[in-house]
Amino acid sequence: MILGFTTQINGKPTYFVEKIHSGLLQNDLLQGFDLGSDHDFDLDKLCSCEPKLHTIRDDEKDRWHAEMMIDFFINVRTKKMFRFAPKIPVVSTQKVLMTYYHSNIIQISIDERELFSYTERLEFALNDGFDSWEDFFNYFYPKIKAAPKEVYTPKLIHWTDLRY
Repeated sequence: MILGFTTQINGKPTYFVEKIHSGLLQNDLLQGFDLGSDHDFDLDKLCSCEPKLHTIRDDEKDRWHAEMMIDFFINVRTKKMFRFAPKIPVVSTQKVLMTYYHSNIIQISIDERELFSYTERLEFALNDGFDSWEDFFNYFYPKIKAAPKEVYTPKLIHWTDLRY
């Protein structure tokens, strides 16, 4: 199934393509895939960035599950749509619960295990491809505020063995 990624959030480059490539390389999952010369990848960023090891997605119809094939794309539903990584299976999924607590704190639980410390929440944000807790917060805060009772319940989709 297509898993689309954006190249910018709030006018700032995400480097999700490079971050996903970095994680795939670290886990020997990019073997034989031609990165191509048609696309503008930042190879310096690929070598120096924290890897993106999973993604957080709405999944109200419970479509994402282990062993489903992931089709990594950017520019979905446009003429510039392209695959930027090989098809690989979902390794696992986890239930996420995010609640706005107070003063820039989003309380996060994954499969009912709460991420209590700032360090745990920061690690989670970095593993999801964000450069900082602030970037993560600014992206998810509106989704939480718009959710029923300000409780946002997306799914965490893993393509590596990482689990929380």
